[in-house]
Amino acid sequence: MKVLVTGSSSGIGRAICILFLKNGHEVTGIDIQKDTISSDSSILNANLYKHFIADISKPESLPEISDVEILINNAGIQTATDKDIDVNLKGTMAVTEKYAFHKGIKSVLFNSSVSSLNGNEFPTYVASKAGVTGYMKNCAIRLANEFKATCNAVCFGGVLTELNKPVTENPVLWKKIMEVTPLKRWATADEAAQWCYFLTAVNTFCTGQAIDISGGERNCADLFVWED
Repeated sequence: MKVLVTGSSSGIGRAICILFLKNGHEVTGIDIQKDTISSDSSILNANLYKHFIADISKPESLPEISDVEILINNAGIQTATDKDIDVNLKGTMAVTEKYAFHKGIKSVLFNSSVSSLNGNEFPTYVASKAGVTGYMKNCAIRLANEFKATCNAVCFGGVLTELNKPVTENPVLWKKIMEVTPLKRWATADEAAQWCYFLTAVNTFCTGQAIDISGGERNCADLFVWED
């Protein structure tokens, strides 16, 4: 299948691209950073990867890409400013409206956040991700009615990525998180990618769902662990 992944140069997005490439799919990535995949000889089928540098919060920068069958909206930021809204919500909406609504689309997936379900984290970040979850439900209706395509959101809790090192490498903050996480660990980027693969390349019936993938993280009013 022809797969489009935003936020493809690092973290979960890069892991998603590698997993799809491993399974023989043609993958296009969009990121504000340079390509980290096509020149990596350790990645199976890296020659099937194509990269565009673009800022999803600026629709005019989005490249022309046709015949997308699977769209994975992974790109996102966490700044505690209005930029969270511009990138996470408005940018994601721009990408989806441009690439998802056409004959041939099979599945659309949004990387939302467990924050959209429990309200923890910065206000602008929570609002942006809650908006993504709500927008997903709207897209699920439209995509099912018009194209019989699936559309869901993954709501991850903690994932072990470079972005999260300020938390994972701080013993005090890490202990606080683990106290309310029954599995006593965070997901790896590869585990997150497996969920994204299943819900798009394998799943054909589940749609309109925001799936909590947080290791059972309990909702505690004081679980706000990011440093100022």
